[in-house]
Amino acid sequence: MQPHEGERDKSMTKTTITHCAQGVLKGVLDDGVHTFFDIPYAVDAGRFLPALAPSTWPGERDCTRPGPVFPQLPSRLDFVMGSTGRGAEMSEDAFRLNVFTPTLSGQLPVIFWIHGGGFLTGGGSLQCYFGDQLARSGRAVVVTMNYRLGLLGNLFMKGISQGNLAVRDLEMALQWVKSNIGSFGGDPESIVLAGQSAGAWFTQLLAAMKPTSALVKGGIMLSYPGLPPMAPEAAQTMAEQFCAMAGIDPSGDALRTMSVERILELQTSMLRAQSVFADVPVLFRSVCENEVPANPGAQARENFAGKPLMIGWTREEMGSFFASNPAMVGATEEQALKKYGEEYGEQGNTFYRRALKRRLNGRAYTSLVDLGSDKLFKLPAIRFATEMESAGSNVFAYQFDFQSPQAEVGAGHCFELPFLFGNFQDWVDAPMLDGIDLTAARSLSACIQAYVLNFVESGDPNGEHLPYWPAYERLQGRRTMRFADVIETVASGTESGVY
Repeated sequence: MQPHEGERDKSMTKTTITHCAQGVLKGVLDDGVHTFFDIPYAVDAGRFLPALAPSTWPGERDCTRPGPVFPQLPSRLDFVMGSTGRGAEMSEDAFRLNVFTPTLSGQLPVIFWIHGGGFLTGGGSLQCYFGDQLARSGRAVVVTMNYRLGLLGNLFMKGISQGNLAVRDLEMALQWVKSNIGSFGGDPESIVLAGQSAGAWFTQLLAAMKPTSALVKGGIMLSYPGLPPMAPEAAQTMAEQFCAMAGIDPSGDALRTMSVERILELQTSMLRAQSVFADVPVLFRSVCENEVPANPGAQARENFAGKPLMIGWTREEMGSFFASNPAMVGATEEQALKKYGEEYGEQGNTFYRRALKRRLNGRAYTSLVDLGSDKLFKLPAIRFATEMESAGSNVFAYQFDFQSPQAEVGAGHCFELPFLFGNFQDWVDAPMLDGIDLTAARSLSACIQAYVLNFVESGDPNGEHLPYWPAYERLQGRRTMRFADVIETVASGTESGVY
């Protein structure tokens, strides 16, 4: 794959003008897509404080270039995704969103995209999340946004932070879209939440919370990690541990003025302190307070019931996390058996042997990839899909099996993203795409995009000339759509095929 294959001549772009409640916006019109970057949906009120409503501005605001993202260090998944955030400006005042739209005068459905990144990295203005290819279909408006990350977005500590700042950021962005998207050709009554990984986690959370679930008509969840919000007591303890590691008073007051660089350094140290065999270490995420439910699945069944859902996973989710670690790739049978025993007790040995037989070249490493992928992503997605189907929602489940050429990665975490966005040219140095059959990849991407756009328009992914995607229904065997070299439906059941 050539680094800039498919890139357009930027000298051919033109400017475009629209407005929002705060003022006039100047964006870019390129090949039929109006793009407006760096739109403030809120403004900073200070570290650990809820953001404030955005201010008005005189004249035109220049929205022709991507703006800052929230402070972060390089992602652990740069190993597969490439340096997606390299060179991006960072700021604690990065309350920005971006709009990609084919028209300024229509009433198109809106994809409200929430990026992933393990609650620690990512940003809506990063090139890998550019929504221009989806918007170029003429069928949807794509909105991407930033939200606060890591300790700065999720700290819960008495006297310092009420927590759930990232959730509040997303609420404000969603409210802004509801109020202003009509000026970008979007229909405020037709907003679909969508996100991957941590973004899928937040998608479920917003669907579960009554004020936000009322604003949207459906949801799309890619690689949903089945983690509950943190209990306040556990979050407080973790904050105190952070202070101890930083060598500051346990009240945490010094965190208000500590340098961003030091905070990020300490976050990394806490991650490194976890076991090499931990699945996906997650330090900071929302706390079950301030409207955030302890059991988002139960609340979604109540508040999101009847609204359509698309949900799925990649076959080797954990390949993207494990392939860069020689200790994981070279895991011994003894280590794998120990992990299986911790998960399944006396049945651990049996399940491990089944996992080996599942693959023609099964070994300890692949068994650990399968165990982690099923535990953290596949089984939680199946449970949530089953719960929402029983609550009256039309649910469409998928599994993404197309393999990355990158050694030991497989259909790893994040590998489906360029297929969804159709923007392979924007992933200029992603090792997971190096050597890919781009013709086959674009063909699969076109089908996935068609399914997604059909779903966004009608709540049903099916359409003319597409393989039929059955709803995930108990009476029909709870079938899922499999995306690989052959697109077909397969039985998912209610549990893994191995355990």
